[in-house]
Amino acid sequence: MIDAGRFVASKGLGSDGWLEARRSGVTATQVAKAGSGPGGFEQAVEDYSADFVEQDNPYMVFGRVWETPIAMILKNDYGVMPNDWLIRNGEFPHHMATPDGISLDHSQISEIKTTGKDWNPEKLPIQYRRQVQWQMHCTDTARCVFAWMLREQRDTAAGPMFVPGWFEPRVVMIERDEEMIAALKDTANRLWERVNNG
Repeated sequence: MIDAGRFVASKGLGSDGWLEARRSGVTATQVAKAGSGPGGFEQAVEDYSADFVEQDNPYMVFGRVWETPIAMILKNDYGVMPNDWLIRNGEFPHHMATPDGISLDHSQISEIKTTGKDWNPEKLPIQYRRQVQWQMHCTDTARCVFAWMLREQRDTAAGPMFVPGWFEPRVVMIERDEEMIAALKDTANRLWERVNNG
């Protein structure tokens, strides 16, 4: 079980505090970007000097609207509860992540995405595989219930709008990958050293 002290900040209790808490370490989004190559690493470094502001657009609005219904499906089918807490790794306090869900016994997490293009379950986008492995590292979990909903555009009387492409999301189980986690830990430690020492 994850010790209560590792739950750092809740997005639901205040997004400003949650965003600020993210500055005290390396999150899944940051390590996934830094691990994409030299350009991504430099961009991740620069991100620390910018305001952590969540941009909004119609794609993000669709994702936000559908995250809760999808989370309820995952709760019912897999026993993973919705989560908005930033969680620290027990060994490396600057390793942090906010998985979209975590089971009551803290054995598995969930991650929810929306996309304009369906994915091959055997070959999910690498940035999301990195993100999920980092989340499993930070939460000490063994697997992730990864769900995605197709987003389609429809013309309506009120103008174009996004609608779900399916009745339910597609789901795949992602197992913990220690080799990828080791590489991400190295990337995160190099990123954190660079951010703190210039």
